[in-house]
Amino acid sequence: MTIDPKINPVVAALPGGGWMAEYKEEDGSVQAYPLIGWLVLADGEMLPRDAWGEGDAHDPREVGNFVRVYHPDAEGSA
Repeated sequence: MTIDPKINPVVAALPGGGWMAEYKEEDGSVQAYPLIGWLVLADGEMLPRDAWGEGDAHDPREVGNFVRVYHPDAEGSA
């Protein structure tokens, strides 16, 4: 997602808080990595941010093998 600061600017950044991004690998396995943070937009939308080894932060939902964003403490509680 491209953030347009004229329409809906980022107003805050929050730490990842234990949230994880899960990806399905080519071999069928699933790997989870911690979110580094959340961007909060003026309209209240929160965008997850993940980081790869290169140090680039991105929205994990934009990656082709993305599965989900979840918090381990919420697993199994519905």
